[in-house]
Amino acid sequence: MNTYVGVDGCPEGWIAVVYSDTDFVGAWFYEDVSDLWESHADAERILVDVPIGLRENSSDPRECDAAARDVLKPDRYRSVFPTPVRQAARQDSYEDAKEKQEERTDGSLNRQTWGITPKIDEVDRFLLENEAARGAIREAHPEVCFWAFAGEEMAYSKTNDGARAFWERVAVLRTLEEDVYDHLWEVGTGDLGGSPSTDDVVDAFAVALTARGDGDGLETLPDDPEEDEAGLPMEMVYRPKPRA
Repeated sequence: MNTYVGVDGCPEGWIAVVYSDTDFVGAWFYEDVSDLWESHADAERILVDVPIGLRENSSDPRECDAAARDVLKPDRYRSVFPTPVRQAARQDSYEDAKEKQEERTDGSLNRQTWGITPKIDEVDRFLLENEAARGAIREAHPEVCFWAFAGEEMAYSKTNDGARAFWERVAVLRTLEEDVYDHLWEVGTGDLGGSPSTDDVVDAFAVALTARGDGDGLETLPDDPEEDEAGLPMEMVYRPKPRA
């Protein structure tokens, strides 16, 4: 059975939503990426909501970040956080990470970005140490996935209008998988572990449904992704909704 995995971070680790070519398989919690890989190394595709491919010394944003902000204007572009340079991601404290970011770029590091930096570092280290996982684990951004499925950015903010945002995104996912709400309910009310929020679960489903299916249907932001100095692609994968 071919499997496709969508991964989103949660307070205690990672949640993985898994589909086959035709059905929802299930969802699991993992404390770290290495455990996730051990369980799903045979998957056809693993997409994760975390930046992959980091700059070393540059004030220029990653091209994929800039492209994502462009397609998510005028409202959802703020969901694409600035990506730290690699040495900033390696630090154990916000103060040290901010100092490294300022040393190596013309900018700084905000607290919001620092909140996801340990997960950026975890995935970066794992991919650099595990060649077999490179290319199998790729980056996706949930809001870019929703934009691609719907043909436009989402109208409602998850931060400021949570209920409308939830139902708007569920409606989009239903165009790809009729029973997705039942699966969301099953995962969200079950004993998954990891303390994921509702948004974490919805995002993992969006990324999983992007991963599912024929690889020829996938596209990237930008069209011709650059690589970082370690050879990791700096891209965001998405799947346009098939035209009727």
